[in-house]
Amino acid sequence: MRPLWAKFEEAFWPIRCVWLRYLHVYLKNWVYGLVTTFVEPLLYLVSFGYGLGSMIGSVEANGISVSYRQFVFAGFVAQSCLFQGFFEAAYGSFVRMYYQKIFKAMASTPITLSEVLWGELLWDATKGTLSACAILLLGSLSGDLSPWGSLMAVPLCFLGALLFSSLGLWMAALSQTIEQISYPQYLLVFPMFLFCGVYFPLETLPETLQTLASFLPLTALLSLIRWLTLDFPFQIQALAVFIFWLVLMVFISRDTMSRRLVK
Repeated sequence: MRPLWAKFEEAFWPIRCVWLRYLHVYLKNWVYGLVTTFVEPLLYLVSFGYGLGSMIGSVEANGISVSYRQFVFAGFVAQSCLFQGFFEAAYGSFVRMYYQKIFKAMASTPITLSEVLWGELLWDATKGTLSACAILLLGSLSGDLSPWGSLMAVPLCFLGALLFSSLGLWMAALSQTIEQISYPQYLLVFPMFLFCGVYFPLETLPETLQTLASFLPLTALLSLIRWLTLDFPFQIQALAVFIFWLVLMVFISRDTMSRRLVK
């Protein structure tokens, strides 16, 4: 009887091939990849964390007082999962699906369409995690984030990037042209970026907006990251909201893209 790990390796091998294909393409233009992955969040950190942070001082959220730089450091970790995960999946997968026909080309091999989509999502989540890890590392070295908490936050960042990659893949599957991806970008991504607590505590918002924001996935991810890196109180409802959106978006994105490709 074959061991369990051998069966798992055999089942995961096609997905690994898809992931490695994207990695090889990424490494061919690694300088561009590093710039697009790390420069944007670092610019946000310098401008808001150090520039604006020196003017504001400290903030209080969830009964915890921290410096504004610490507050936005943790916020930018979640933001990088959102931006890198969503945009890589939305625009990258649309190009690979619609223009380059890569999905269908890989699905014509022994690799199934389901495995192609899993490889796509895992790669998009990997890029989001790399960006988040850069901020976690910088925050740990500067003393703004807990080093051990930052290390424990890495798997959470991967799941967060997977969630937002699924959202991006879903939008790519629904869009008939690449320009249509701008609609969810402005109607979903930017509102989460602005109102989910990246730059200011949710307590400063009106109660109606606080309630709406509490059900959004970025708010839940932020709460969990600040719990790990800044010792904020653990909120069980944030974990429930996060798991709900993660499971829902992974299922919907793969189902919608499969139905679009299989016509």
